[in-house]
Amino acid sequence: MEQLYIDRMNSAGQGIGRAADGRTVFVEGALPGETAVIAVRQEKKSYIQARVERVVEASPERREPSCRWYRSCGGCQLQHAEYTLQCKIKAMLAADALRRIGGFEIDGEIPCVPSRNEWRYRNKASFPVRARGRAGDVGFFKRGSHEIVPVDRCPVICDRANKLYAVVKNMINYGRFCCYDEKSNSGWLRHVVIRSARDGEELLLILVAAARPEGGALESLERLYDHLKERFPELRGLVVNVNPDEGNVIIGAESVLVKGEDRLTERLGNFRLDYDGTSFFQANPGQAEQLFTYAASLVEGQNLLELYCGVGALTAFLSRKAKTIRAVEVWPSAATLARENGELNRIEGLTVLQGAAENVVAPADLEGIDCVVVDPPRAGCGKSLIQTIAASRVPRVLYISCNPATLARDAVLLRDAGYALDMDSLKVFDMFPQTSHVEAVVLLSYKTPDSHIHVKVEFGEGKGKIPIDKIAKRAEKYKPKEKVT
Repeated sequence: MEQLYIDRMNSAGQGIGRAADGRTVFVEGALPGETAVIAVRQEKKSYIQARVERVVEASPERREPSCRWYRSCGGCQLQHAEYTLQCKIKAMLAADALRRIGGFEIDGEIPCVPSRNEWRYRNKASFPVRARGRAGDVGFFKRGSHEIVPVDRCPVICDRANKLYAVVKNMINYGRFCCYDEKSNSGWLRHVVIRSARDGEELLLILVAAARPEGGALESLERLYDHLKERFPELRGLVVNVNPDEGNVIIGAESVLVKGEDRLTERLGNFRLDYDGTSFFQANPGQAEQLFTYAASLVEGQNLLELYCGVGALTAFLSRKAKTIRAVEVWPSAATLARENGELNRIEGLTVLQGAAENVVAPADLEGIDCVVVDPPRAGCGKSLIQTIAASRVPRVLYISCNPATLARDAVLLRDAGYALDMDSLKVFDMFPQTSHVEAVVLLSYKTPDSHIHVKVEFGEGKGKIPIDKIAKRAEKYKPKEKVT
């Protein structure tokens, strides 16, 4: 064990310091500005993984985590930091990624918009299920493993969702389901997903399973819905999502509605938005409203092409500011809902194309477009898509990112193609309090190359001088469309 000063943090929520031999040290549980005695967990040639053994000099913004499972559960990373510090850290993470990966100059702090709610803000939670004898465990994965931490509740999801989870957890613990065994790839129930709308006024229960429910199994699930509906009148429906594939992807391509309805209705601003159990919808609705309002303010009066549109939540906000708007979404049910939400919110002239943006967006689709709006998953945009946008020289790209690292990577590709990052537009939004995740919004504008060629000459005679009568001959080698000054 040794004593270490922590000067910054990484996107995994680890403090970062420098060992005496120059290696970078990543420390679980440390905050910027602290000095701590650390315990080394793993040593590599260029870095060290460690954890805090004892804090020697604590940050004035350190606090005691409110969740009893915080130190083992992998869901949150920053509960030990006061919320004001969390926002500073997130602005710092975005700036660090843009500097380190993109080479961008960031002067001062990036503005961070805090969440309206620090707790009970999430409208979705996915709980992995694993077999334990004839019964099962459900909760969240332990950090860095697939070991279940059997949490009783989660402080970042709403109270009603927590109560529904507690009932389903009890059934799993007492053997009411055949639970999934990861080692043998056997068993039926793999995940429990609970989604909510309007702070739990509507709930949807999704059971992710290895196979379709048939016959008696389906009848048992219908009875389960009736039982839960008596206890939770706000429960809109029970859905089984079928995912037989091994791996870390939770949601499969097929869903079966057991009983009730398969969608929820959220309200953001003046918009009503429907979404189903498998479609993407921002997990923090109150913060999404702030982000969408800001994004729309950056594209007022423009012809837009929006990519990765989901069920059309951002689309609705953009439509009230844009001149025209078209949208693209890969997930089939989300694309259908985006069209329906467009009609529901009276968005005139909206066209939604279903397919992967990287595959379906052609140069012809970018003709007449003033701004492309992208809101990709954590992996960022496909390189081919960035190349298509850049080759078409669309005047502006509005990039909304949930991963500063891939934002920086894609921004470099656009910069190399002639786009400039508008630092005045750059802003981060804390979409996920208590975690190290951060959402960023930035505008990039295409800069027309300077058509003037500047030639520095000296007139007169002698070495290094160019006689004035030869300047015209020198200029003849330049293209006629270019101006020599």
